[in-house]
Amino acid sequence: MPARSPAPPPPRRPAVVHDHHTLLSTEDSPYYQIWVLTNLTGKPFNARFGERFDLNLTEWRILLTLADKPYITAQALADYTGLDKMSVSRVVRKLEAQGRLERENSATDRRSFHLLLTEAGWAVYEEIAQAAIEREADIYAGLTPAELKTLHKLLGKLSERARLDPLAGESA
Repeated sequence: MPARSPAPPPPRRPAVVHDHHTLLSTEDSPYYQIWVLTNLTGKPFNARFGERFDLNLTEWRILLTLADKPYITAQALADYTGLDKMSVSRVVRKLEAQGRLERENSATDRRSFHLLLTEAGWAVYEEIAQAAIEREADIYAGLTPAELKTLHKLLGKLSERARLDPLAGESA
């Protein structure tokens, strides 16, 4: 009769059990809920457009901003979108390589370029923008016009506050 292998030892419990508790509730944090909403609204993008147009969600958002703010500089684009300058630069290079964006020299600053969509950029924008408008309308359908107006106003206030330099109040 073969020897039975001994039963494995029970799992070890830590010598000290720490009493942790959450500091942030995902259900009670408006910031977290905004982040989730942003993720959920953008979720269908990749399946619908990402591979077809070789665009990720950040690249689409830059394209959208350029359509709305033609001749913006890369620095102003970074400031406006809240993205870091390196991320914006990477997206600008990709969109330019795809023929969707062109740079125009600034008349006032030789180191700066104004960014604008090409016809190819506008064609991509128009198709995706129509789907984005429909997606927003579907999501906003759960709000009254007054609630939507209030939401827009509150998001504007929060964005304005978030743009403040978080280090401005600290002494060096």
